[in-house]
Parts: sequence; C-alpha cells; structure tokens
Amino acid sequence: MGIFQFLFFFFLLFTLYTPMSVHANTELRSLMELKTSLDPTNKVLESWKSDGDPCSGSFVGVACNEHRKVANISLQGKGLSGQVSPAIAGLKCLSGLYLHYNSLSGEIPKELSDLQELTDLYLNDNNLSGTIPPHIGNMAALQVVDLCCNQLTGNIPTEIGDLKGLSVLSLQRNRLDGKIPASLGNLVMLRRLDLSYNRLFGEIPTTLANILQLETLDVRNNTLYGNVPSGLKRLNGGFLGDNNRGLCGTGFPTLRVCSRFDNMNINQLEPFQSDLNDTVPGVNSHIVHNQGHCNHTHCSNPLRFPKLPIITGIITVGFVCCISCNFPLP
Repeated sequence: MGIFQFLFFFFLLFTLYTPMSVHANTELRSLMELKTSLDPTNKVLESWKSDGDPCSGSFVGVACNEHRKVANISLQGKGLSGQVSPAIAGLKCLSGLYLHYNSLSGEIPKELSDLQELTDLYLNDNNLSGTIPPHIGNMAALQVVDLCCNQLTGNIPTEIGDLKGLSVLSLQRNRLDGKIPASLGNLVMLRRLDLSYNRLFGEIPTTLANILQLETLDVRNNTLYGNVPSGLKRLNGGFLGDNNRGLCGTGFPTLRVCSRFDNMNINQLEPFQSDLNDTVPGVNSHIVHNQGHCNHTHCSNPLRFPKLPIITGIITVGFVCCISCNFPLP
C-alpha cells in the first residue's frame, strides 16, 4: 500500500509543478526572442541567457513580482538598435515597459495589446514608424502612454478613448495627421495631453473641455483651426496652442480673437502638407510649420484671397490703356 501512496504523491507533485515550469519556460522563451529583436548585436543584453533565471537578478533590466513572473523591463537609454518583437506578448504579467531613449525602429506590434496588466508604456525618443495600433484601446490598465519623438504616422486611434484610467498621453513630435478624436474626451483621469508638433488639422473637440482632471493640453505647431472651446480657459498657462493656422479664441493670451470670417473660411483650410525632411536637426520628427504672424488683433493668412489684388490691378491697368490708346471699349 505504501508504494501506491508514494506514486500518488509523486503524481500530485508533478501535476502541481508542471504548470509553473511551463509558464516559466514560456516567459524565458519570450525574453530570448525579445533579446534577439531588441539587441541584434548582443552588446547590451548578453546577460540574458537561455539557461538562466529571469528572476535571479542576473538579467539586466528585468524585475519580477512576488510570484516570480516578469513584471518590469527597464532598458531606457541602453543604446538598443533593434525592434520591439511581438514576443513581448508572452510576458502576461508585465506592468511596466521602459524602452525610451534608444534607437529602436520598426512598428509598434499589435501584440502589445495582449499585456492586460501593463500600466506604464514608454517607447518615446526612438525611431519607431508606422501607425499607432488601435488595439491599444484594449489595454484597460494603462495609465501612461508616451510615444513622443518618433516617426509615427496616420491618425490617432479613436479607441484610445476607451482607456479610462489613462493619466498621461504624449504623442508629440511625430508625423500624425487627421483630426483630434472627440473620444479623447472620455479619458476622465487624463491630466496631460501633448499632441504638439504633428500634422493634425480640424477643430479642437469640445469634449476635451469636459475632462476635469486635465491640467495641460499642448497642441502647438499643427494645422488646427476654429474657436478653442471656452472651457479650456481654466487651464490658464496649461493650454498651449501657438502656431496653428486659423486657431482663435477669447481669453487665450497667445491666440487672436475669432471673427465672423473664421466660420466663412473654415472649409477652405486644407490639412497641413510639408516635406517629410522638414525637421529640426538632432531631434526625431520635430516638424517646423511655416505659419502666418498672429497676435490679438490680426492674423495674416497667406491663403485667404491671395489673387484678388492682382486681378483687380490687371483690370484697372487694362482699362487705362484702352482709354489712352483710343481703343474702343466693348
């Protein structure tokens, strides 16, 4: 009878131990794939060994939680020159991903959205390209999303408005275009929204003025137009809207007061177009916009009726010539 009890105990121990081993191996495999992708030259992550223990403290930049699951990857400013691998999705318990201040390229993998416990996402100051994956809206735990200073293109996904716990959204200094989604007004916990130095156009959604927690809204150097929602005046210096063609509002020190002509000409304004190489040297995608000079009482607009004085002048000169040369007038 003793032998059967021993076998049963061994079987029970094996059953309980196996899932933990399989899970650990899964995370180790994900880390090794991530290593190959992030550090193709193996100069930074050589301490990540395929036969090592990620939770032993020997894996540079890796920290585990109390359950011995990978919880943080902190590799900011390490000189990484690769890409973010979809294998990142295998680290299911990851809560912080800090890959900023590197030279990473390629696109942000949509598999990132599998990280349901991620609260902090820092991919800023790299050379990432492509669009912002709309799947990011499924990452309900996110509190900080910093994608600043890359070469991201396309629209801001409306799905970001589903991140009800988000407090910081930094998308500045990219090549984003399209309109600011009204869904961002659903981010009730948002304190800081930075969309500056992009190619965004259209009006500032009135929904943004409803975010009571909002302290800073930076939309400088885009192609926004129309009347700034009056509710944003409560931000005082926290609202930054310089260098936007056609943007106006009452009670904003850096903006001119709107006139009746703004609504008449709003449909004539086209999205800002510029050379992709029009950047500030030494900074990733710092777009420089050639704007008209604006102050409280006047805003020059080079696109507003530019040919009218020339046409009038030609007609006047022609009429005078006809009289002086005794040509018969029709």
